[in-house]
Amino acid sequence: MKKTAKKTILIILGAVASVCAMDDKGWASIYESLAAFEDRANPDPSVARFFNRPGYVKPIIDNLGNVLNSNWYVSASVPQSFTFEAGLPISLIPIGSDDQKFTEVDEFGDPEQVPTIFGTHGDPDSAATDWTIYGNETLNGLGFFTYPYLQLGASFYHARAVLRFMMLPSISELQGFNLFGFGLQYSFGHLFRDKLPPAAQGLDVSLVFGYNTSSISYQPEDYDGSLDLDITALTFDAVIGYKPVKFVEAMLTLGYQYANMESSGKLTCQTKENNQPVGYYGQTINPNISVKGNNGFKFGIAVAFQLGTSFHPVVGFDYAGKSSFTTNILYFRQQFGEDDPVKSKNTDDSKNGNTNETAGEAADESAENDSASTTDEGDSAEE
Repeated sequence: MKKTAKKTILIILGAVASVCAMDDKGWASIYESLAAFEDRANPDPSVARFFNRPGYVKPIIDNLGNVLNSNWYVSASVPQSFTFEAGLPISLIPIGSDDQKFTEVDEFGDPEQVPTIFGTHGDPDSAATDWTIYGNETLNGLGFFTYPYLQLGASFYHARAVLRFMMLPSISELQGFNLFGFGLQYSFGHLFRDKLPPAAQGLDVSLVFGYNTSSISYQPEDYDGSLDLDITALTFDAVIGYKPVKFVEAMLTLGYQYANMESSGKLTCQTKENNQPVGYYGQTINPNISVKGNNGFKFGIAVAFQLGTSFHPVVGFDYAGKSSFTTNILYFRQQFGEDDPVKSKNTDDSKNGNTNETAGEAADESAENDSASTTDEGDSAEE
């Protein structure tokens, strides 16, 4: 009862002294969304906690890290002959309820479920007493999260190198966008497939490493300066593949991934109406927090198709803290030359055994002929 009374008093006092924690539609204002990126003490956390809220923005790096740590391989097998590949890999991650809320400790030390930047909106009519920071209207409208990039690769003697990149000019509030990544893969099937029975010779195993670095610069309307996000993501995977037929491959992935988002920059609110300052005019935000993504174990399944000599689409499913779908449809892979077919050691041994057996039979037959010839000569001498 005392706690409830204290909350009520603090809310009433805050309503007199503070700006509302939502816009006229119930969404978080730009200032309230961006303030979460600054590690600064909240002036009155009992009213509204604007600053230092990594949980509020964590879904950004959760989704972005999963996207960047996918699509590093298109097969568990890396040919011996030279191969070139290119495409536009796409990962789609559904935005679910786990992206729209997180647990935050209130001013009394009690955990409570509150919206993230992807979360829902509040009731504008209760703006004077509701100090919850709600979601961003634009991000809440996303059904899926994705991140475009181009990817090139080349392989030779079972080793493969991959480059991915993307750079876009300033577009509206997006002032900068670039991505660079590289990956390495090595397959080991050529070391053991000849020892397997014919039905298992479609099996291959490879190790894959992928690293990404990306930067995003965002300048919202009515603000001077920008929010700058530097993204790092890496993954280390073991890929097991099996080809039941030559043009289809089923793959299983087990691995570890890491993602981190560093924020920086400076933003100053310049919001005006009728040429008069309103809202958070003149307030400055200095983004400086670091937020980690879904770091840890990952699991994936995928199916690749080799259609014709170069079209190589891949579709799959990954789980790393949340589900994602790889739709690597626009992908092309051209192999120059043919690898030697796998020869079963069991078959070779069988052939060698047959050869030895034939040679032994021939030697025995020769010995019998020699013996018969000697006998005939002896008979002739006696006569």
